Amino acid sequence: MRVVLVEDHPFFRIGVRELLRTAPGFEVVGEAASARAGFKLIDSTRPDVVLMDVFLPGMDGVVATREILRRHPEVKVLIVSAHDDVQDVRDALAAGAVGYVLKAESADALLHALEQVRRGEGYIAPSLAEQMSIASPDRERPPGALDALSQREHEVFRLAADCQEPQEIARELCVARKTVDTHLNRINRKLGLRNRAALVRLAARLGLVHGVRSSRPS
Repeated sequence: MRVVLVEDHPFFRIGVRELLRTAPGFEVVGEAASARAGFKLIDSTRPDVVLMDVFLPGMDGVVATREILRRHPEVKVLIVSAHDDVQDVRDALAAGAVGYVLKAESADALLHALEQVRRGEGYIAPSLAEQMSIASPDRERPPGALDALSQREHEVFRLAADCQEPQEIARELCVARKTVDTHLNRINRKLGLRNRAALVRLAARLGLVHGVRSSRPS
């Protein structure tokens, strides 16, 4: 099985590479730390499976999955995450991912997930599959462009729309910078936004900002 790794945490990426190097039938044909670098690798190596982190710098794994399958419908995507968020699983599957594995799972579970995904049979981490069988998705959201956002995502959206940088948002909310990046990725995914400039334009159309400060980069 030919595998491309798209993962921005080098320790985890190295660990997976070494695991697959010693496992019969697996070959890592490329590694990337961002979605866009991953696209180039996938274009050139045509792997069987892409193992991709759900949260990546610049473009998250769910958005990247859509682009990978647009370019290469035959490629299977297995999302990997440190977070057991059921909505992330639903978003990933809706984008076309065949599986969703947690970083906390065992090496054997990861190998099993890769085999399942290569065959197109799908894999969801057992703890997440159990949650999904209990919790039903929110089917009746009231109308409104931002209704899909959580309370914290609303706060991050408002601050980002005011052209605050992620590090400034992190300081104001007393959270880590990576937490802000995670929220921004989810906001963009839920609202179908491509970048920060699109977020600001949407906020302006909704009357949530009085003007856009052009001195800040988009």
